[in-house]
Amino acid sequence: MSARITKAEVAFLFPTLRNDAADRNEALRLAEARAHQAAVMATFHRLADRVLGWPARARARAELRAMGAHELADLGLTRGDIDAAVEGHH
Repeated sequence: MSARITKAEVAFLFPTLRNDAADRNEALRLAEARAHQAAVMATFHRLADRVLGWPARARARAELRAMGAHELADLGLTRGDIDAAVEGHH
């Protein structure tokens, strides 16, 4: 039996004896994982907004299309602006 201790055993027995490179790598790995999770959640929220917000946007379009030109002008819109306004691009 050898009296030598392996790197894995040292890391297990002395977890505070880490080097700066390992700490930076771990910090980068955690930051990447958080960024990935945030991107996935943002995509999910955009998809949910598109699906769940569709009825409200359809109602808003219908109400704006039912307005006359003068009423739309009071809102600063023309008929061609309705879709962009409802989608939030105006």
